[in-house]
Amino acid sequence: MAAKSDIAYEIIKEKIIKGELQPLSDISEEALQQELNISRTPIREAIQKLSKEGFVYIYARKGTLVSPVNEEIIHAVYEVRLLNEPYISRSVCNVIDEKWLYDIKNRFMNCPQNLNEEERKDYYISLDTELHGGIIKYCNNIFLKDALRIVSDHSQRIRYRTSHVNTDYERSVKEHLEIIEAFLEKNADKVEEKTRTHIIMCQQDSLKYNTNMYRSI
Repeated sequence: MAAKSDIAYEIIKEKIIKGELQPLSDISEEALQQELNISRTPIREAIQKLSKEGFVYIYARKGTLVSPVNEEIIHAVYEVRLLNEPYISRSVCNVIDEKWLYDIKNRFMNCPQNLNEEERKDYYISLDTELHGGIIKYCNNIFLKDALRIVSDHSQRIRYRTSHVNTDYERSVKEHLEIIEAFLEKNADKVEEKTRTHIIMCQQDSLKYNTNMYRSI
């Protein structure tokens, strides 16, 4: 059974990622205790962990604020992704489960037609996270995997902050399908190239719409 602090951590982090807790908003420990029915200590432990991972800022005698999504964060997140994900994708090119690749390819190509805009956004962000996270799982370097887990969460948060103004899902789906096809072809050069191109395009989109984001405090 998961520790209460771990449960609190996952719930609070999801609220931050999906924007339920907005950048620079106050985090009330008391309100979270009541909402989650969890005592003060696990809530504080969860907040401390989120602080170490860059999701919140803790100020002595001033309280806790949700961290901003700004150009500095965007550059940092995508720098780590660009330095690592193309290399990882290349190195695991021949060991990825083809059945999983065909399954996720099918889901990228067949978004349910009855989804509203918010549900559609959730659908594609979820697939994006599953694809990139699924590839990273094949990496044998435990340090890279742990670092990219945190970066993936921040990347997901950036997507939620920008996707409401970026409706070019068609291009994003095309890029993901090209990555998947390269894996199915077991073409390591192409996998690396398509992964790098996709990450660069995502970074450009995020920076383009940065005017709609909160800036650093």
